[in-house]
Amino acid sequence: MQVLLNTSSPVIIIALTLLVALIVLISKKSETGVLLIVSMVLILCLLIYHSVYLDNLTPDQDVLISQAYHCLAVDLVLLLISFISFLWIDDIIAKDKKLKSYDDSLSWFWDKI
Repeated sequence: MQVLLNTSSPVIIIALTLLVALIVLISKKSETGVLLIVSMVLILCLLIYHSVYLDNLTPDQDVLISQAYHCLAVDLVLLLISFISFLWIDDIIAKDKKLKSYDDSLSWFWDKI
């Protein structure tokens, strides 16, 4: 179990990135954002786990502290990708179902690029 929670490992990073990409594709095909919400909640749970893990380490465990910071960074990047994907899928669903949207969720993002 400890190996799966170590998101600083390159193999786990690739696996999680592919899993998030698969969830985005499935959400786009099914036109529902429920899977993305579930993935964001699971990534938040990982983020909380790594934060508590980092808090419980003693200052003399330099290697583990560095590894925990890498895990936190990967968790935050995955959370950002999932959130932007959720906004994108939500925008697609609103346009397809002709729902009135109060704002353009991704306009702030695309205007900056």
